[in-house]
Amino acid sequence: MQKCAFRLDDITPDMNWDNFEALKKVFDKYHIAPLLGVVPDNQDAHLHVGASREDFWELMQNLQQTGWSISQHGYRHVYETKEAGVLGIHPFSEFAGLPYEVQYEKIKKGKDILSGHGLCTDIFMAPGHTYDQNTLKALKENGFYFVTDGYSEVAYCWNGLTFIPSRMPGPGKIKGIDTICLHLNGMSQSQIRQLDEFIGQNQKVLCSYSELMELQPVQSRNLCIALQEKKNLWIRQLKNCAANSKALQKYLQKSNAGSKWIKLCKRIVMLPLVLYYLFADKN
Repeated sequence: MQKCAFRLDDITPDMNWDNFEALKKVFDKYHIAPLLGVVPDNQDAHLHVGASREDFWELMQNLQQTGWSISQHGYRHVYETKEAGVLGIHPFSEFAGLPYEVQYEKIKKGKDILSGHGLCTDIFMAPGHTYDQNTLKALKENGFYFVTDGYSEVAYCWNGLTFIPSRMPGPGKIKGIDTICLHLNGMSQSQIRQLDEFIGQNQKVLCSYSELMELQPVQSRNLCIALQEKKNLWIRQLKNCAANSKALQKYLQKSNAGSKWIKLCKRIVMLPLVLYYLFADKN
């Protein structure tokens, strides 16, 4: 099954409202309702982007009533540890590594803030994609049922929670079940136009987040899912390494070709170039 939805991270009263309105027009155009990751009590200075809107909570309520999904995006979005958590994507976390009692209180306070503003949710979005076993236990105890995270190609149940994968940092090739993660604060107008084109070209496999939750048959996390997740995380790390390596970038550019078979042959034959470029970069 191929099905993909969208999530918008870092939703705060002082986010980039121009980008938010532009993205809302795109989603409304295609009748797609994404998942909004609302930070209950934002204390992250990096997320203070625009002027704060007094009608923020009313707007969130209206969007939820019209079909947009709401998730709790952490508590204050402040990274307190250097733990990478279960997935190991980033070496920092608001939750992973902290005692269970501390995590429970943070999650509870965040949920109380949202409910106090009329937003009810059982979906959790961890800042930095970092959480540990204590986080999952605290989420379950606080009435959460869904986690928008995971690197498998199917949704799965684990520790009493349903994990809906979120592997894609932007528009790309859709495989299995996935969620495209968009950080709207830093998006350019060009990226928003590209998103519009992407949705127009892939409408058959794109859907609202609520539809993704309802359509996906869920299975328990097993060895196959765990191995699939490890493989996808390894590929992500490899791509990040390639993106940050001048030597690998030179090799990939030199060995590129229109045909995938010619490209494969060129990359095998030209593999020694990597060592040459690595040596050249050091000197």
